Amino acid sequence: MTSRKTKITALLLCLVMCFASFSPAASALSCDGETVTVPTVENGESIFSGLTEVKSAADLKANTAKVFYNSLNRIAEGLVKMISAMIPAPKSWINKSEYDDSAILKGRETYATEAKEGNVWSLGYASRTLIPADFEAGKYYLGRDLTNRPAQGVYDDMRIRIAAIDDGSGEGITLIGAIDALGVNSTDVQAIRTGILKAFEGTGVKISGINIMSTHSHSALDTQGVSTEFFYKLFTAAYVNLFNVQKQDKLKNAEAFKQNFIEQSVIAATEAINAMEPGRLYFSEVDVSKYVRDKRGLIAKEDIPKVASMKFIPASGGASTYLTDFSCHPTSFSAGNGLVSSDYIYFLDKYIAEHDNGAHLVFFQGALGQLSRDGLEINTEGMSEWDAKGASSKAYGEAFGELILASDYSEELQPILNEKHATIWLYPTNSILLLACKINLVNQQVCRDGLKKCIPSETGYVEFGRRVGFAMFPGEFYPETFWGHEIIGDTTWDGTEWPYESLHNAIEGVDIYCVSLANDATGYVLTDDNFAFLGHIIGDGIADETLSAGKHQGSYQIGEFYKLIENLFK
Repeated sequence: MTSRKTKITALLLCLVMCFASFSPAASALSCDGETVTVPTVENGESIFSGLTEVKSAADLKANTAKVFYNSLNRIAEGLVKMISAMIPAPKSWINKSEYDDSAILKGRETYATEAKEGNVWSLGYASRTLIPADFEAGKYYLGRDLTNRPAQGVYDDMRIRIAAIDDGSGEGITLIGAIDALGVNSTDVQAIRTGILKAFEGTGVKISGINIMSTHSHSALDTQGVSTEFFYKLFTAAYVNLFNVQKQDKLKNAEAFKQNFIEQSVIAATEAINAMEPGRLYFSEVDVSKYVRDKRGLIAKEDIPKVASMKFIPASGGASTYLTDFSCHPTSFSAGNGLVSSDYIYFLDKYIAEHDNGAHLVFFQGALGQLSRDGLEINTEGMSEWDAKGASSKAYGEAFGELILASDYSEELQPILNEKHATIWLYPTNSILLLACKINLVNQQVCRDGLKKCIPSETGYVEFGRRVGFAMFPGEFYPETFWGHEIIGDTTWDGTEWPYESLHNAIEGVDIYCVSLANDATGYVLTDDNFAFLGHIIGDGIADETLSAGKHQGSYQIGEFYKLIENLFK
């Protein structure tokens, strides 16, 4: 007897097939000498992409789900395009040829392979709170999802932490900072850069690079606009864009907060540069897999990549500074949380300061994907309600801090600093991103390239001591996109293979680590073969790819990074 579940699945498949048969988008293939019309999905791919040979009921179920999801993707994409077409484009959209990328600093002029005589590391650190002085419950929004979530209070803090670094070569200072935020868009990163450069105009201080990352805290105030008055923006977008209305009373607090975090970031960078002093820089690789897991269940604990940590010790004997590349979601607080928090980063920062003579921390995220906290049992028995709310973030912050401080920092890095950046152009095939830009949900610059729309962003590379490098990507990278497909085995959604090996040793003699959400926030970046837009049958989640610019962002961004580092040696 056929089960009820099987009947429902079969019915859904029939409905999908019916929809697909009436779709105007189609491709042709040859089958036993006859031409058969096959419906296509995004980028011309068939709704039957990635189907496997049916040897069991499980195979049939998986194939059915794939056809259903692929077809559902087409429906959703069509609906989004239809909504988007009804809204006029903002006046700020320009032609690609008009875009000025001068705020994307190109880095250093030469690629050094050895330290010059007299070179010495120098570093300055600064940190400032980004919580507005007039913070009141309900006045500002938390940045987590599309629902309006007014902040009800402050649990710990939300900060920018930034370091100014130089090798004494005369090529210029590099700034590496991170904001406690879900993400910071390119437009605001460039505003921060402009403010910093203006602050040192005419002083003789040379700045070769300004990098602003995000810690990706899901409990910080909304720096992007994605969680602030979504429906208000959606239903007023046509009027706002048509009549070029710049100010909206309902959004004045959000605009004031944006200006505040930009201004505070500029002040912090200025303080860091002014605090620079000579010292030595050391490197260590830290295994954090004990406290991290892949929520999809695709990456085994032993395959979770190690993270890079550098320690600067000033010659004066003052406080050290740690620059740490991590890969773990700061999601200790529940989705319904109403309190501002930088999550475990706050307690990690505090732990390092308390256990290493006031040491400082600049924390930035690596290849995140679905990597999250794991391995600690959190017992809140006997705690106050307030302490219980932050028990998980406190426990993981201290656990991560213990690992970082216990690591071996005996490897000293020569005073050699290299940095390069380049403009890249994202052509979204996922209309959700363009719709978000069209309704002013996010303030990304959009450009017209003929009939196509594109978004300018950047890729970058910063290297220390010809030994440790950081590949900087604007999106939220999945681990396998950077470290190679092998860490998730033969898993594939569309039946193709991911062609890139790990970037870790893409430059001989250098260990390279991924930095996500660097100088922009453009959504998830997966391997092309595991992108499925609205969902997939791999792992737990089924909707992550809706937050991506499209299926081929992985191969495009990796390809642009290879171009960048190839130019280093020319």
